[in-house]
Amino acid sequence: MAPSTVTTCRAKADGRRSHLLLSVRTLVAITTAVAFFALPVHCQSEKRLSSIQQQQQQHQYYDSEELTSGGGDEVIKSKIRPDTYSQDPAQQYEKHLQHSKQSDTVGSASTVYGEQYGDGALMQQDQPMLDEEAQESISSGSINNHRIPQYTRGGSSVPSDVVEGKNVGNRAVGNNYHHPGNPSSATGGYSVDSAYGPHYSSQDLVQDQNYQLEFKYHDYDKMTKFLRTTSSRFPNLTALYSIGKSVQGRDLWVMVVSSSPYEHMIGKPDVKYVANMHGNEAVGRELMLHLIQYLVNSYSVDPYIRWLLDNTRIHVLPSMNPDGFEVAREGQCDGGQGRYNARGFDLNRNFPDYFKQNNKRGQPETDAVKEWTSKIQFVLSGGLHGGALVASYPFDNTPNSMFQSYTSTPSLTPDDDVFKHLALTYSRNHPTMNQGVACKAGTPTFNNGITNGAAWYPLTGGMQDFNYVWYGCMEVTLELSCCKYPSTSELPKLWEENRLSLVKFLAEAHRGVHGFVMDEHGNPIEKASLKIKGRDVGFQTTKYGEFWRILLPGVYKLEIYGDGYIPKEMDFMVVEQHPTLLNVTLHTSKRQDNTPYRQPVPHFYHHHHPQGIALAPKQPTQDPGIFSSITSGFNNFVSNMFG
Repeated sequence: MAPSTVTTCRAKADGRRSHLLLSVRTLVAITTAVAFFALPVHCQSEKRLSSIQQQQQQHQYYDSEELTSGGGDEVIKSKIRPDTYSQDPAQQYEKHLQHSKQSDTVGSASTVYGEQYGDGALMQQDQPMLDEEAQESISSGSINNHRIPQYTRGGSSVPSDVVEGKNVGNRAVGNNYHHPGNPSSATGGYSVDSAYGPHYSSQDLVQDQNYQLEFKYHDYDKMTKFLRTTSSRFPNLTALYSIGKSVQGRDLWVMVVSSSPYEHMIGKPDVKYVANMHGNEAVGRELMLHLIQYLVNSYSVDPYIRWLLDNTRIHVLPSMNPDGFEVAREGQCDGGQGRYNARGFDLNRNFPDYFKQNNKRGQPETDAVKEWTSKIQFVLSGGLHGGALVASYPFDNTPNSMFQSYTSTPSLTPDDDVFKHLALTYSRNHPTMNQGVACKAGTPTFNNGITNGAAWYPLTGGMQDFNYVWYGCMEVTLELSCCKYPSTSELPKLWEENRLSLVKFLAEAHRGVHGFVMDEHGNPIEKASLKIKGRDVGFQTTKYGEFWRILLPGVYKLEIYGDGYIPKEMDFMVVEQHPTLLNVTLHTSKRQDNTPYRQPVPHFYHHHHPQGIALAPKQPTQDPGIFSSITSGFNNFVSNMFG
């Protein structure tokens, strides 16, 4: 080839290489630029994803760790930072009292629960493990009564049959009440009151210093106005609904206070307070209004209250007997004016009874409460009364008494240890109740400020026995004042005396055992029957397979039955520091005749007397006779005198 031709070819080849190199460099530059500008977007995406994951982790009530108990993989122990329980919380009350002189609605919440919520003492929820103080408390056994549960980040895997239950536990579901105009959620439920719209969409998590409640008695109209105002100011913390109407047509208002007021958070318990059952016992009615205000105002400033509302749904019925309250009179410490409903019935003698026939005609107020209790699986309840200063626990009735008197022997439940603990939780956090001083001459004294109901005086048709026997809800009757309807000037003092007790009592719902019952496919089993062996009053799972039982530390055996499933027994342990998570898997079974296995008990509840005498709730079959009439008359006399 001629030199000129070779030179020309080389020049062309060099040009192509240069052009190709330029193209590669251009492509690299463009790619680098794209990557440079895309990096912030990717980082922001990672931050958002990390934030979402962190929120999900913080929202979980527990991380679980598998235990190998009895060879099964269903026993899951909760790994939350302890909601600890002091052996004698009364010892701390004076300290709290010294720090709680601030306004009732501004900043008082934090100081009531102790110094540990001061500078830097509160652990952030995304911190990986227990802080040194909590570790030391657990190891030494001297647990701080007011530390809130926190979250730990363990690396333990969760068995596959628990994953679905755990995920379900972080999901909100529609409650037994619904928004008006939403038929899809109206199945057997209650309508949320819509008289006041949510005008304060951004105010619910911000402390509102203008939100005040006077220390005075509120009649039905003023009480309704306060509840509706609260509902409108705090729409993300409260929901107001009515469970029915009184004889004279007044609504029986219930206010939910929770960070999930309109929806049930699966795995988290529902609790309740019922006040003003006797219309002339007015203190509890006003304390419930102040409790509602205290909780919503404290949510953003008090970590303990925030924990309580984030993990508990609190239902408050301030007045079960609004008709009676309207005719009662301030300053009347004794007597029966306003005690009864508009038809003259004592509502605390109007429930089905565990021991005796109760032929009294059902009243609208008690029928509403019975239906309400059947729809929502309440774990813990307090009935607020007046005329004495004591926490009274079941049983209220006894099978052995014909004439009710103050010399009766106790009538103990299978859960007597738990009921005594619950009563002591209230009395020991109260500055004077735990002293057990008689209200006046001729009235009994109560050791540590608690009593078994029947040992005080037996009664037939009481609400606390009904809650326990029929629905497994632990209820204690709280007598809050020696005077049934004291003067308005006494209300601030009564509120300060009861504030800590009212909060700490509700937190006891997080003691004991809780979990889910599911089939082998991970589906929840509704209305499975459960009982703790040796404690023959049973309880039941919800439609989502949830169950709860308040228990003191110890080793227990859980018996589980379900229609169409093989019965099961599981051993578990309860510790002081936190509730035990126990998830149960039941397996379906068919007999040789291809019919499903049926649970061996004729009724969900195991109605047995602690001494072994079988007792079932009885339906009225005959006239109670003259002895019952005499007993009822004597009962009314005693009730009017002593609450």
